Amino acid sequence: MSDDIFSQLFNLFNNDDGDVNWNLASQINNHINKDQEENLLFSNNEMNYDEIFRAIQMSNQSLDVPYQELNKVEMLNPKEYGNWFLETIKHFDFSDLNIAGGSPLNLGGAQSSLIGMQLGNIAGFLSKNTWGLSHFGIILPNSESLGINKLNFESRISKFQIEDKEATMALMALEFITLSLGKYNAPFSFVLEQLKKSNESLIENLGEMKADIDPSSFSNPEEIFSNMPELNNLNFDSIFDSIFAPLSFYRQTIKNCTKNFLDYLDPSVIDLVMDLELVSTNAEISDFEVKISDYDNKSQNFIDYLVESENEFTTLDILSDINLIPTAPEIEDPISWAARTSLPPI
Repeated sequence: MSDDIFSQLFNLFNNDDGDVNWNLASQINNHINKDQEENLLFSNNEMNYDEIFRAIQMSNQSLDVPYQELNKVEMLNPKEYGNWFLETIKHFDFSDLNIAGGSPLNLGGAQSSLIGMQLGNIAGFLSKNTWGLSHFGIILPNSESLGINKLNFESRISKFQIEDKEATMALMALEFITLSLGKYNAPFSFVLEQLKKSNESLIENLGEMKADIDPSSFSNPEEIFSNMPELNNLNFDSIFDSIFAPLSFYRQTIKNCTKNFLDYLDPSVIDLVMDLELVSTNAEISDFEVKISDYDNKSQNFIDYLVESENEFTTLDILSDINLIPTAPEIEDPISWAARTSLPPI
């Protein structure tokens, strides 16, 4: 048994394909969703998703400044949805996440694998626990197709005492708008900063692992996950604690954009399907949902302040500049945000 178990682990996981080990990310997503099989009895076979998507496309084409053109909608099971999510973020530049080279574990060669672990866990978490990108305000991906996390999407719709077609139109439009807003880079840049911080915690956790595992087992992903529970799930609180408020702000921006986009749909329907406190996709509201929903009213008040004060910056301006993204205290006190963002650069 080797004393340098970390070198063997990360030499095996490392690849030369760029800044991210996408194969490892996909394996981790697949592992997280290995027990998530689509229940065909639950599937709403009577709903014509293509027809609803075409109606959304027509609404988009009628705008003076259309959102991104998407060519199709894909109804995916959780594992497929996680891999769709990974495909949609491959165009981002992850080169700034240079965290492994200076670590005390000498993990410089494992840079791409460390990032792959994180992104795979995020993809698995989203596909297993959310109806889609708008659930937590994930303004990141870029794709020409709209991926729908079918099982959780239909589960969400089944919770409401309203017409299924109305709820489906609202929820699909929310997903359409969220994906379209992926062209703005500030939300992703902000997440990158949090990933840098979480990498430090991940490396610290790996440093505390005991080297009592046969390195030959690393050729089998199932062995790796069973013997190294640290790799099964990252501590998402450590990644997202500082962005619950901004995620809530993104959610409210998505919701407001969707209301303007579907001006023929009762806006209360959009409020209903987005309300994390009303019903949860997985029966009980999660800590993650509680933390974000705690900021939802405050985020809407922040956006109302922008409009009522005729601030020079719009919500879309904020999505374009990482320095404009409000912190948690600023969400609660928009005047302090206005004071900070109106100051001339030093």
